[in-house]
Amino acid sequence: MAIRAVDRPETESAGGRVRLPAVLRSFWAWSAVAFGLTLAVAWVEYRAGYTSLNYNPLGDPLFGDLMEYPGTYQWLHTAAFFFNVTARPVPYPLYSPVAYPPFAAMVMAGLYSAASPVLRYLEVAAVWLAIAVWGVRRALMRVEIGAATATLFPLTMAAISFPIARLVHEGNVELALWILTATGAWAYLRDSRGGDDAAGVLWGLAAAMKLYPAVLLILFLPRGRWRAFALGVAAFAGATVLALWWLGPTMGVAWRGSLQNVFGYQGLRASEWSLRELAANHSTFTLVKLAAMMTGVPLAWLTLPYYGLGAAAMGWAFFGKLWRMPAANQLLAVTAFMVMFPPVSYFHTLVHLYAPLLALLFLAIRAERAGVQVSGLKGTVMLFVPLFAAFTLFLFPRVFVFDGLVQAALLVAIFGCAMRYPFAVEEAKASVNTLRVGGVG
Repeated sequence: MAIRAVDRPETESAGGRVRLPAVLRSFWAWSAVAFGLTLAVAWVEYRAGYTSLNYNPLGDPLFGDLMEYPGTYQWLHTAAFFFNVTARPVPYPLYSPVAYPPFAAMVMAGLYSAASPVLRYLEVAAVWLAIAVWGVRRALMRVEIGAATATLFPLTMAAISFPIARLVHEGNVELALWILTATGAWAYLRDSRGGDDAAGVLWGLAAAMKLYPAVLLILFLPRGRWRAFALGVAAFAGATVLALWWLGPTMGVAWRGSLQNVFGYQGLRASEWSLRELAANHSTFTLVKLAAMMTGVPLAWLTLPYYGLGAAAMGWAFFGKLWRMPAANQLLAVTAFMVMFPPVSYFHTLVHLYAPLLALLFLAIRAERAGVQVSGLKGTVMLFVPLFAAFTLFLFPRVFVFDGLVQAALLVAIFGCAMRYPFAVEEAKASVNTLRVGGVG
């Protein structure tokens, strides 16, 4: 049967500490294998004379995203910050327009106000990763995992997971979004009114930085947490208005300039068809563009139908199926949609999936304690191994294998698993009890 009783976990020592469940051990081991394969493939391709894009997943300029805008921020609070006007001594592209919503531009100003923006970024990243590793370690020890294992598991996973390395290497502002969305997910999974309210504010602030986290707010609807939903909308609106006022020189100039730069960048990237996009963009829009290229449909025709059909499909999935699913399913599906639906979504956005993955891993621990097996859980968790691996493992242009396409397919599969399998110990227990009452097992 898909759901069955399992043996109780064996202890590691007389002190009552227990081993990681098999699901976590498999995920840990295969993640290490993927990391080792990355190094091996990189060495072989380097020796064969391949280009850096093939063998070096960190071949882009170090802190390239962070160092794109220091010149632009010299013109903060003026129209020249938004528009390529004659006030600038050197024109674009040496002064790149900030392609982020107003609140993100305001947050980034804190980095550029430092003597060394790179050092400040690394300090924030180090503190956040230390807090995350410590938090996971503490949670593992709370469920009686041994101290050594509880420390090594999150520490090594943070060290070998490619999305984290890519995020820090590029110095992308996605780090701030990750802090907000992950902390919000932690508050949301506590399943309390206060936790939902905090999550609403955090997710609203994240949405004010890059728009797409706004979809997380629909997670409050099945719980009937209308106040949390309203707080999220208010945080989004309030942060945006505050940022427009602060960026200046007037709110009107800041509004028009932000719209031009954000959607101009999105339009440019959405119509791009290049090796970079195929290798690094895991958006399902890449799959749509591939189908359009094969059938001769102009790429310019795709954007509006893609948004409309994608929103309709998500609405059907959430309100028709996910509405009745456990919270872990809802968080996983909505987060997967959040990172695969935008037409431009690169490696660093995958860090948002660590929160729902951790929810699944701790579900596996609870399921083993309860003596049940949750259908589909192991398969879903194992899909994260190739998803979090470096793109050099899936980049073979001569046979038209590109990591962006592979990751898009994996994200669709993860979304499908969230739709199909209820990830909850209580449902697994109920299924086991039904089987036993019926004389099975």
